[in-house]
Amino acid sequence: MSRNRPRRAVTAASCLFAALLVLGGCSVPTSAPAVQPSGTGPRDPGPSVEDFVRQLKPTAPYRDPGERERQDTEEAVSLLLRGRDGLDRATALLNGVGYQSAVDDDPETGRSYAIFTTDAGGDRSWGMLLVDLSRPPELAVEVPHPNSDLHTEDVGLRLFRAVPGSVLLIAGAHRRAANDRADAAHNPDGLFQVIAAEFARHDVNQIQLHGFADRSLPDEDVVVSNGQRRSSAPLRRVANALDEAGFVTCRAWTARCGQLEGTTNTQAEEARRQGTVFIHLEITWAVRRDADRRATLVQALAAADLPRN
Repeated sequence: MSRNRPRRAVTAASCLFAALLVLGGCSVPTSAPAVQPSGTGPRDPGPSVEDFVRQLKPTAPYRDPGERERQDTEEAVSLLLRGRDGLDRATALLNGVGYQSAVDDDPETGRSYAIFTTDAGGDRSWGMLLVDLSRPPELAVEVPHPNSDLHTEDVGLRLFRAVPGSVLLIAGAHRRAANDRADAAHNPDGLFQVIAAEFARHDVNQIQLHGFADRSLPDEDVVVSNGQRRSSAPLRRVANALDEAGFVTCRAWTARCGQLEGTTNTQAEEARRQGTVFIHLEITWAVRRDADRRATLVQALAAADLPRN
């Protein structure tokens, strides 16, 4: 059962626009034209995600956003989370920050989604944001270490599709870029943190996906935590669902889990300050490398009713 707190639905308005905002440095208009659909029919977001993640390299440049870029992103994400009337304005703001945007239909789910993407490896490589437009946002799925924690982006996309009303956030740089400054899970000044903080402020449950080497915790498949080594109803539902699906699950509130509990995670700290749900999930390589086991993992997570407190 989903939470009862009301949210207004985000609906699709569409077309790519606002390149002039980026190139000309002009201010965002207060009344932006609607983004129009691509007109090419349903477009699978999978290839876009795969292509973006494939380009992320440890040697690529990275910088944190400036204050104006932070403010515009905060406003844009707040609008996306609050309701349908904010999509045009949010799109204009994100275009100005450096995102390209489109609205399409997912051929796998039949649901409309908005996609925002920065250039991989560029000056403003801050990632991808996918928003399911079929219902109000209730769950944020986060991938902070793409092309490092391999296949977590695939788990994230599968989960985004499995839970209507989800938002998928993928970091825009390899975690080792700029001498590890680009590590989205531990950078309080990054745009990933700016966006995740808006999720917390708007009481959207978050689940963040990580990967660990088999040798780090050889007897476990998954580590479930919230960065605090404390229990909660959502954590217990996730752990129980994973157990039922056949995964060996380490519960950070009852056991030590190889220092994989996310206790220094920046997004977990913000969620704790806001008093909102944050689930930190570490997945062993033996599971991540197997497409069938990834699919089973996502089915288990979806069964745990992640949007519910």
